[in-house]
Amino acid sequence: MRILARYVLGITVEVDGSQHLLRAKETACVLVANHQSLLDTVWLAWVLPRNAVVVANMFVSRIPVLGWFMRLGGNLFVKQGDKQSIKALFVDSLQYLERERTSIVMFPEGKRNPSETGALLEFKKGAFYLAYCTHAPIIPVAVQCTYPLYSWADCRFRRGCVIRIRVLPPISTESTTEEDIPALIANTRSDIQAACMSLSLPEARTKLF
Repeated sequence: MRILARYVLGITVEVDGSQHLLRAKETACVLVANHQSLLDTVWLAWVLPRNAVVVANMFVSRIPVLGWFMRLGGNLFVKQGDKQSIKALFVDSLQYLERERTSIVMFPEGKRNPSETGALLEFKKGAFYLAYCTHAPIIPVAVQCTYPLYSWADCRFRRGCVIRIRVLPPISTESTTEEDIPALIANTRSDIQAACMSLSLPEARTKLF
């Protein structure tokens, strides 16, 4: 995926907070990120632990090049609105987290959100319920608003652009109860939203650490 981003798309990715990914080397985690385009998995390749799989819509698996890369990586696919597919995804995710010690990457907005301002959609419950059931730590990941980096005239991202990602501190779910999940969702969304806005500011280029 890094090769695809750098040499095919001509894009560089800068990561802030990569030290927080050390938790994913110790135990399987649930990573949650904002979702703007089909290429999000390409940028996220810069931060994903080696033992991690991404949950994506089933149609992505049929896209040339991107879908091939994702299938080869053993990623998980779900058919939106199909209860059997969603149930199978939950079972497979549990197996990855509990038996194979593999982290899961999910997009809690539930669909692509190419917002001009970087405003997030409301988060769905799935990723957080999965973390609650397995006591897996949650690692929030924020990707800057990429809308201004896209050339609508050429239908592609501008070559040479830099996409910034921030990894936030892991959130423990060891003592989380089912009643805590709504607050967990709201707080995580708020943190990712704030980080997205910060990364999209012009001065963010000089503030990465």
